Amino acid sequence: MSDIYAAFEAILNPKGYTLSEQGKASLRFFVNKVAVEAGYLHPHDKESPGWHLTSQGREFLTALAEPAETTINVDTGAEQSSPSETARGDAFEQYFIRVLRAAYPNYAWYHQGRDKRRERGVDFVGNRLGDARGEPSSIGVQVKFHSPNNAPTEREWLKFLAGCFSRRLDAAVFATTGKLTGEQRREAQEARVIVIEGRDEVTRLASQHGVPRFELFDNEPSAGHALGSRR
Repeated sequence: MSDIYAAFEAILNPKGYTLSEQGKASLRFFVNKVAVEAGYLHPHDKESPGWHLTSQGREFLTALAEPAETTINVDTGAEQSSPSETARGDAFEQYFIRVLRAAYPNYAWYHQGRDKRRERGVDFVGNRLGDARGEPSSIGVQVKFHSPNNAPTEREWLKFLAGCFSRRLDAAVFATTGKLTGEQRREAQEARVIVIEGRDEVTRLASQHGVPRFELFDNEPSAGHALGSRR
C-alpha cells in the first residue's frame, strides 16, 4: 500500500495537495475489497506478501478503460456522464452470478460479459441441463451497476434486447442497481423481460436463495470525503 500511496502523492503534490487519511482509507478499501471482488487481484495471502494481479487484472490493464459512462437521469430524463464504475461493476457481476446459480441450479452459466468487446448486450448466458418441465432452455442476463436514480441509455437498452434476440434466447433478465425509464419498463413488459430493479430488490431476491447482501453496497466510501487535501 505504501507504493500506491507514493504513486498518488507523486500526482497530488505538484498540484499543492497531499493524500488525506480518508484518501488512504479509500485506496485501501478499493484494493482490499473492490479490486479483489472484481477479480483483478488475488486475495491477500500472508504466505506471499503483497498484492498479485490475476489474469483478468492483466487483461484490464491492457484494455482501454472508459473514462466515463453515459446513463439517463430518470428524474430529468437527460443523459449524463459519470465516472465509470468498471471495477465495482465487475465485482457486482461476480456477485450476481452466485445469485443466478442459486436461483437457476439446473443451468450451466457462461460469463459472456468478461470480454466487454464481445458481450453484445448480454453478460451471462444460461443453458438448461436436462429436461426440466416449465423451464426455458436458455436465459440471457444483463447486469448493470448504476446509481439509484440512473437508467441505461436507449442505445444500451436496445443493445440488450437485440443481443437476446440474435442469440434466440428463450428468456431474458435485466438486473440493475439503478432504475429503468418508464418507456424501458413498458418495453420490458411487452417483451416479457424479467426486470430486477434497485438494490433492495436485488438484495431481497438474493436472500431468498441464500446469498447474502452484496458487501460493497454497505462499505462504499463516503462521497463527501476528498481523496486529497490541501497542504
